[in-house]
Parts: sequence; structure tokens; C-alpha cells
Amino acid sequence: MPIKTLVLKIGQEGYFEEADLQAPANVTLTAGQEVFFAFIEGGSEKASQHVKVSGDVDLAQAVGQLATHLRWDVEEDLSKLIGDSLAHQVVQVILQGQHRSQAAISDLSGSVLEFLTHEKQILVTKDQLEAFKGKIRILRDDLDRLEKRIQRLN
Repeated sequence: MPIKTLVLKIGQEGYFEEADLQAPANVTLTAGQEVFFAFIEGGSEKASQHVKVSGDVDLAQAVGQLATHLRWDVEEDLSKLIGDSLAHQVVQVILQGQHRSQAAISDLSGSVLEFLTHEKQILVTKDQLEAFKGKIRILRDDLDRLEKRIQRLN
């Protein structure tokens, strides 16, 4: 469900202009609340996965190409609502929270991996896998030699 409906048209100079809500649309972009959370989590690339596009394929692709190169200055837009200083502080808190959450996820995944490889021994390390593959190669070579000896005896 979209947070807000905004109808834009491409003006004579190539800029977006606000259009009448009843105007026929060549391309429709639908972005819900999940776009905001995806943007915080993974930036514009992650957020773009939650935008639904319909309409003129070529125009949608051109708009999409432009959108990938756009960089939203959150702090600038937020400063218009709550002021420069507070906007800067809010953005810094969000960035710190994002960094901390990524560090926590990394620590947790490392701990789980350590637990599964060393404590429970459900997973193997890369070195253990390589050693196992080496033993399988030796066993396969030994089996090939044994088969050849059996064939010579027959």
C-alpha cells in the first residue's frame, strides 16, 4: 500500500513536474513502506527491489537507469522539516545504528559458524573439506589401480 501518491510528468526541459492525479500514466512506480526500511538496511539498491514498475517498458527502464544514479540527500530533506543541526544528529544516529546492527549480525553469524563447525561439528572448515577431498582422490586412484590389477588377473 503506497504511503503517498505522487503524479509526475516529464516537462519540456526534461525535469519532473507535478501532474494532475487523473492524467494518464505512461509509467507507474509503486513504493510502499518497505522501501524506507530496505533503504536504511541496504541503500538504494536494496530499496529499488521493493519498487513495482508498470507501463511503458522503455520509459520505465530509462527512469530506472536515472534512479540508480540518483543519491538521496536524506539530511538535506530532513533539515527542511526539523532544522540542520537536528537533521545531522538524526542521520548520524541512524548511520551509527546501521553500523552497529551490521557489526552485531556479523558477530552473530561468526559465533553461529564457530558453534556449528567446532562445537557441534555439523559443518566443516575449508581446510577440513580440502583434506577430505584429497583423501577421496587418493582412494579413487587406489581403486583405479586395484581395478586394473583385477583386470590383468582375469
